[in-house]
Amino acid sequence: MAVWYAASAAVLLLAATTTLYLAIASALEAEGDEMLDAAAASLEGLKPGSGGRPTRDDWPADDYRVRDATGAVIAASPEADERLPPGLVPGASGIDYRAASGRWVRAVSREIGGLTYEVSYDRTRELELLRRCRRFMALILAPGLVGSSVIGALVARKGLRPVEEIAATAARIGPERLDERIAVDRLPAELSALAATFNVMLDRLQDSFRRLERFSADIAHELRTPVHALRNVAEVALTTSQTRADDREALGVCLESAGGLARLIDRLLFIARAGSPRFVLELEEVDLAAELESLREFYEPVASQAGIELVRLAVPPLPCRLDRTLLQQAVGNLLTNAFAHTPEGGRVSVAATAEGRDVVLTVSDTGSGIAPDHLPRIFDRFYRPDAARSSGGGCGLGLAIVKSFAELHGGRAEIASLTGQGTQVTLRLPAGGRDGIVNPA
Repeated sequence: MAVWYAASAAVLLLAATTTLYLAIASALEAEGDEMLDAAAASLEGLKPGSGGRPTRDDWPADDYRVRDATGAVIAASPEADERLPPGLVPGASGIDYRAASGRWVRAVSREIGGLTYEVSYDRTRELELLRRCRRFMALILAPGLVGSSVIGALVARKGLRPVEEIAATAARIGPERLDERIAVDRLPAELSALAATFNVMLDRLQDSFRRLERFSADIAHELRTPVHALRNVAEVALTTSQTRADDREALGVCLESAGGLARLIDRLLFIARAGSPRFVLELEEVDLAAELESLREFYEPVASQAGIELVRLAVPPLPCRLDRTLLQQAVGNLLTNAFAHTPEGGRVSVAATAEGRDVVLTVSDTGSGIAPDHLPRIFDRFYRPDAARSSGGGCGLGLAIVKSFAELHGGRAEIASLTGQGTQVTLRLPAGGRDGIVNPA
């Protein structure tokens, strides 16, 4: 940064001084040529053979020479041959010429009324002025380059100090210090946006670590329960069993616990696979209305046994591309949750509609509902609002699987609930399937 700053400053200084010098030199030359043009015009009418200076006191030139049409000199000042260069071209710009005396003159040639007038003036003082100007500019340019280099180094060091602070803060952050953040208020505007973005990333990482810790604790808790049940039943059976009936009862309890453990493991594996970028959906053409009717018929006995009315609202044919197995699993989870929290005599309904290029699937119940405080986290893994909602033996993964199903299809899951009035879960899915993960059946 210091080298680039010094180089750019050098280029700017050199360009500025050069431009200024050329402007001054060009202005002096233009003014001199103007003066010589006026001097040439004032010589018109000079008598041939005259050898003196014009009688005007304000005549601007120093020497002159007048030629006729053949090029012969018909009038000239006494020192014209010494101070006027040969070969002047009429009408051309003035030229600088060093006389035998060492003095510099500027001369022009102009054709007026059939005669050629060559005039000049002593330009030694002007050229000396320009030489001094060049020397003065060089004296300014050299310290300016040195100063710009020093200033560039200081500016670069000061400018990089916030970057060093950011790097030091980032080096201190680790799994045990995820709460540390970069102080944005002390940073310049150019870096504050970067630091703010970095802090937001740290917030996400901290939240992910907390979720991971909670997830690990929840897994350990959920796995501990059936394992302890299996162990307790086995120990009791070994110490107290006296008949074959006791053994069968113990084995039945073990089998039930093992089945719950297997279901929990399957759900954990599904969520883990769903979070992988390599997860591929088996998309196929599905009539959503027919699938919902099949699911209603499948779960109708469960609803009847619980004294709950299960209905499918009128749904027109809705062709869409979905993973049929995952659809059945997601809707099955929603229906199971609805049955668990809807009292006898309640009602559970499923419906689907088309909205633009999306299909909207809803499962509603008239159950106990969910308190507003719990709704933001209701789709989190292992999250159960209270003991009442977990009394059915669930492990808190059903709604997490529903959310994963929606996101895998490029959609989203939404929930609305009123305590004591019921809950409605809505899945918004693109009817044509999600681009990039399609694996046709």
